[in-house]
Order: sequence, then structure tokens, then C-alpha cells
Amino acid sequence: MEKSRAYTLSVESVYEILSGAQSDCELSRELLSMFLDLPHSNEYVCFLLSEVYWTSYSAIRILEREIDTAVFNEKDEFLMAEDSLQILQSLMISKHSAASELKNLSISLQKN
Repeated sequence: MEKSRAYTLSVESVYEILSGAQSDCELSRELLSMFLDLPHSNEYVCFLLSEVYWTSYSAIRILEREIDTAVFNEKDEFLMAEDSLQILQSLMISKHSAASELKNLSISLQKN
């Protein structure tokens, strides 16, 4: 049986990722609600907004779990299990892809 590796992340980066995910989650939910209320909503845009919402929400849950059960190294960095980090990376890649496609459709996830 192979041992799982642990990776380190700075406390600042963990909270930066968490803050970004919370912001994207809120904004994508607001935009999705707005697009679903339109008489002729674009299903592809709704799908992309749902993807951003789901990936952000999932990242928040993973990060909150990691924060609640935080293990630190001697440099006060978070130790994160390899599987958690891989899931988080996959979520961030999916979110970035959906957000990029939304940007190509002239829909921004940036707050004004």
C-alpha cells in the first residue's frame, strides 16, 4: 500500500484561494439566478455559471475542512494530503476553464 504524500501551502495562499472561491460562488449564483429568470436564457451560459458555482462551492468545502483539521509544519504552513490537493487543483482548473469561456462570451465574474 502506497503512502499518501503531504504538500505544504502557506496560510496566506489558503485564505486567498478561499476568498476567491467565496467571491466566485456568490457572483456566479447571482448571475445564474439572473440568467434563469430571462424568458430565453442561454443554456450554455447557465451551464458555465453552474460549473463555476459548483467548483467554487466544492473548493470552499474542501478548504474549510482543511482549515478545521489543520496540521502545520515547522514553518507554520498548512500540510495538505495529496488527494485533497489533487481534487482542489482539478476544481480550480475546471472553474478557470468555465470562467474563461464565460469571458469569451463577454460575461465577467469580476465585481464592479
